Amino acid sequence: MFDLLRNLQAAQRRPASRRPARPALLGVEVLEDRALPSANPLAHNIQHDLKDVKADLQALTKSLSSNTSTTVQADVTAVQNDLAKVTADIKANMSATADLATLTSDLTTLGTDLGTSITSKVSHQLRDLRQDLRDLSKDLVPRALKAGEMAGGHAAAKVQADLADITADVQALGQALSSNTNATVTADVTAIQTDLAKVTADINAGTSATADLATLSSDLTKLGTDLGTTATSHVRRLLNDLRSDVRDLSANLTALANSVNKEIMDLQADLTKLTGQLGSNVSATVTADLNALNAALTTLANDAAAGQNISADISAAFTDELTLAGDLNGQLSGGARATLLDITFDLAALAALQV
Repeated sequence: MFDLLRNLQAAQRRPASRRPARPALLGVEVLEDRALPSANPLAHNIQHDLKDVKADLQALTKSLSSNTSTTVQADVTAVQNDLAKVTADIKANMSATADLATLTSDLTTLGTDLGTSITSKVSHQLRDLRQDLRDLSKDLVPRALKAGEMAGGHAAAKVQADLADITADVQALGQALSSNTNATVTADVTAIQTDLAKVTADINAGTSATADLATLSSDLTKLGTDLGTTATSHVRRLLNDLRSDVRDLSANLTALANSVNKEIMDLQADLTKLTGQLGSNVSATVTADLNALNAALTTLANDAAAGQNISADISAAFTDELTLAGDLNGQLSGGARATLLDITFDLAALAALQV
């Protein structure tokens, strides 16, 4: 996942910042006026980027303090407010994508309202601020991706935990009934074992287990009926545990499927939004890239609806997005850049939801 991310960032990369590369060493995170030791180079880079952006804005504000244009002063105030929101997002460990996009957009407005009569000093300060914002945006991407992967990984882990519980329940039930000589009961146990094997295969293959889970539940009910009053308290307890675990698995698979569908809907909405943001004046190459990504998402949605494995579809969509990012070559607005990153987040979350 992070290899794909690095490729995406490389495709969007601008000329290197004026500052030297930061060492990935033990550093200090400054949060709410507290210095905290951090062994996380990504967190250190984010704090470094934020410090640079704040210093840039302070310098720019000072340079423009004598500008009497009310429009320019309103722009500066808007940029200051935007940066305060981005800072709050980062401190709260929340996504800063939307506020970063607003900050970038308002900074562009400031540059437009200043016009061509600005001094070389102000022009240099604006350029530095834009570059440091790009650095901050790039360093925030893997943090957001990691959060998405952790959330998706937790949902997938719950399904695997349910499956492990059911497997243990079926084994225990089989042992408890091994001495039962009733041919019907023996056939029921065999059917349940076969059902479980199919459910396991479905989940491991990334395909829908709904039908096989329904058969497993039905065969469990039949076993309970066929045992009747001959079932010992131990066997009844095992059956109750097994039924409960099957219900948990069914519920978690449904929740997982709903999450997948939501991410797919978000992806399609983001692509529609991005297409609108880029407008009709894009190159034929970018238009072809957008069409390819749209086709990839359509295939992904259709396969998910059909209960098919979508891992290859996700990889194909990632590849198409990387191609699009490369062909755009960084020539996009702050809003379009934020939407492109949203697509990256959605794909990462979708990949993490695969069991």
